[in-house]
Amino acid sequence: MMEKMDELSKRIEELQKRLEKIEEIMPIASELMHLSERLNIPLNLYSSQLKQMVLLNSIKDSLPEIEKDDLSKSIIQSLIEKPELNISQISEKVRMLRGKSSRRIIAERLKNLEELGIVEMFEGQNNEKKFRLKRQF
Repeated sequence: MMEKMDELSKRIEELQKRLEKIEEIMPIASELMHLSERLNIPLNLYSSQLKQMVLLNSIKDSLPEIEKDDLSKSIIQSLIEKPELNISQISEKVRMLRGKSSRRIIAERLKNLEELGIVEMFEGQNNEKKFRLKRQF
């Protein structure tokens, strides 16, 4: 039991260090994206991940209430990666990112994100409810 606790503690410390590194890189990545756009220099290497990080960061900057809501951030990240998803697809992507997800709770968060103007619902094929990011940040 103690071994598992020690292992989990080490894993949490590793994850914290990785998060700190990511947080250090995000402002730099954002500036690089802006510079590359101004100079018309394509950033082929990691460009999609970089754009995702910049977009997620700009959403968090625009709406501070999202900052501490990991589930909402995971939903937004899912919609950044694939722009039009239904609740089941979002749940699956969130499950891959976080290890767990609940359709009911995801539906609640989607409603909150819709009210904040981040996400919009629309009808896809066969009257399927789908979601996408409402605006660019």
